[in-house]
Amino acid sequence: MNKTSNHIEGKSLLIFIWLLIYSLAHAQDKRDYQWFLGKDQISGPEIRALKFDFNNKPFVPGIRDSGLNFDQNNVSICDKNGELLFYSNGCAVANRNHEVMINGDSINAGEFFETLWLGDCANGYPGRQDMLILQDPATESGYYLIHKRLDKHLDGGYHPLSLSYSYINLSLDGGLGAVTEKNVDFYTIDRFLWFYLTAINHSNGEDWWIINPGFDSRFYVFKLDDNGLNLHSIQDAFHEFHPNNASAAGDLKFSPNGDWLAYFNHTDGLLLYEFDRNNGIIGNVKKLPIPITDQASFATCEWSPNSEFVYLATSDSLWQVEIAYDNLEDGKVFIAEHNGITDPFSTQFFMSTLGPDCRIYIRPGSSSYSFHVIHNPNEKGVACDLVQQGIQLPEVSAVGSFPNFPRFRVDEEEKCDPTILSVLGEEVFWRRDLKVYPNPATSITTVEVPVDCRGDIFIVNMKGQIVLHQKDLKGKKILDISNLNSGVYSVEFVPTRNVERIVYTGRLVIVN
Repeated sequence: MNKTSNHIEGKSLLIFIWLLIYSLAHAQDKRDYQWFLGKDQISGPEIRALKFDFNNKPFVPGIRDSGLNFDQNNVSICDKNGELLFYSNGCAVANRNHEVMINGDSINAGEFFETLWLGDCANGYPGRQDMLILQDPATESGYYLIHKRLDKHLDGGYHPLSLSYSYINLSLDGGLGAVTEKNVDFYTIDRFLWFYLTAINHSNGEDWWIINPGFDSRFYVFKLDDNGLNLHSIQDAFHEFHPNNASAAGDLKFSPNGDWLAYFNHTDGLLLYEFDRNNGIIGNVKKLPIPITDQASFATCEWSPNSEFVYLATSDSLWQVEIAYDNLEDGKVFIAEHNGITDPFSTQFFMSTLGPDCRIYIRPGSSSYSFHVIHNPNEKGVACDLVQQGIQLPEVSAVGSFPNFPRFRVDEEEKCDPTILSVLGEEVFWRRDLKVYPNPATSITTVEVPVDCRGDIFIVNMKGQIVLHQKDLKGKKILDISNLNSGVYSVEFVPTRNVERIVYTGRLVIVN
């Protein structure tokens, strides 16, 4: 073999090694890539419930026809390649085949479940941020399901008095898994706050920090390591909680880079803490009150992928807060008021979560065919691009539920994968509102395009089928919809020369 051949082979080997290293370095952790939403459309034994699978690119909401239904308790876990392992609705654990796992029933069993919930797991267990799935640092096949059971307190009400765990061994039942320990109370106090259960990797990348606040204005910090679950510390919140208003009313979220912890509800406002992932210390709080128009309001918070902004939502308003300011008031920007649209019921802001596609999804708490989306949460101010009712669903989503994940990809350079949404096959960077009126309509409706360009208008039913297509239009167009059935439709305007990848969307209700 000559020197030239050796040189080429050597160069090829170096390129191969470099590509291998690059691919390994950029292989994103996909443990949060499958979401299951439930109690959406149930007819007898049949289930048509929502499924978000971010393995599909471009991402669109999908449907599942089997598995568990949900109230608000919701967790799921995939392997690092995005393949489903198991999930739970708070009173049962289902395997990847959507069947109740061996010994996976009766999670959170107790007086509340038997008496108030009538012992029925068909609709799941209440509590939107009250469960977590964490891999056992001691074994790849073991997982802790951390959960909070509601028990009767001395005040006569039901509260989470204990943190519990159930243990899943995925090496059993041919790899489908089985629950080997169930409802083990590992720490009990007078009362934990309902909601607010969160977790993040230790700086060593193996162990976990688990945090839940108590009624006593303290944070209870637990560590999960090779020795199991143990209380690490009880730390002052540096703020007097209003527990009767705060419990079951807000969120506790780690920033994607793991340096910050945001606590938010409608009474206490935003409490922003520094967090040390090496020793589990919470400190240096910054406070920001938020004006609430409805004291019965639920509140929710979520972080931008770059950890520079935290978004705060009450039922009727959304703010962005730039955390670099010592006085958080200086970094607060009002983004939008809820637009009042019902679809078919209220779509007020209820719960938010950062998707693995770099978008923040905000959902209502009642039946709706749409969620709100912040398309560019890393951008300052209104450039974050909130689109209300911006993601259309193939089925009504009846219950305010998103899965509660620990923060994944904390030590990865990229915290998410900026997957591009698709509308009618069009890759989209931006979505903008489209004027459609009258709405509801019977025989005709007007579509007004807010830009000076030509394009195509599509009307799409909730099955994703195009039922009307008008080509090469500009400005304002009156459409004949007299031959369309009653129902909810999506209206899309796609510019002909769509260099900026903008699609204009609206919602049309037809009543015959």
